[in-house]
Amino acid sequence: MSFASWAFHHITDKHYAPLTGREAREYAEGSLERFMRRFGGALDFSGRSVLDVGCGNGALCIEAARRGATAVVGIDLDISAARMLLQDCGQDVAERVAFVEGDGTLDALEGRRFDVVVSKDSFEHYSDPESFIHSVLATIAPGGEFIIGFGPLWKSPWGGHIEFMTKVPWAHLIFPEHVIMSERRRFRPQEDARRFEDVRGGLNKMTLTRFESIAAGTGLQSVYFETNVSDSKVIKAMKLLSRIPPLREYFTQSVFTILRKPGKIS
Repeated sequence: MSFASWAFHHITDKHYAPLTGREAREYAEGSLERFMRRFGGALDFSGRSVLDVGCGNGALCIEAARRGATAVVGIDLDISAARMLLQDCGQDVAERVAFVEGDGTLDALEGRRFDVVVSKDSFEHYSDPESFIHSVLATIAPGGEFIIGFGPLWKSPWGGHIEFMTKVPWAHLIFPEHVIMSERRRFRPQEDARRFEDVRGGLNKMTLTRFESIAAGTGLQSVYFETNVSDSKVIKAMKLLSRIPPLREYFTQSVFTILRKPGKIS
């Protein structure tokens, strides 16, 4: 065993236990509520058509309908959980929400356009985000908005998504990838991941600089942009440190932005 392997093994959590079904549901509900708050009241779904790309369990789609969206579509590789969640909603909500199975090309939408497109907690997972975002552009109606919120960014303290293994910040940047993946297989052997790109959902190692370049290349107008929006004292301290240029990448945990397409909503 190499020194790096020995050291990383000794900083991992020896008492890791996955979330139970109830704990996972409560975490998902809290995640949606936090996502909505982090746009400072700027999210408006009322009277608008909404697309949620990477909709997961569909909770955001249902919330958008409850907030007055006229029609909501959620698209993901697997929509089984979303369809199950929709069964527990009232008819008024259920009849305005639909789920579609599809990949990052969004071809399954067959050219349909929406007033609001949302990407929640998923931008760091797209294998080719540059191509993906241009697929999204075709789904936004003139005057429509693209809402993006995600984290952690790759160079932030927990950008490797390995906090279930270790709480040591920047461990994913300190230790070699093969060492981390070897230890990770002990925690999640069913994934058999050899690279960060191979973990469930994939990681594209999205940095703040890369994201800003992608967003600028869309030609959309930025009408809202905030980083490190949180009630956590740690994240608030990180926000202050991120104002120091050399530290910006390493202390920016998350991004929340609204991009608007030129034109008028019909």
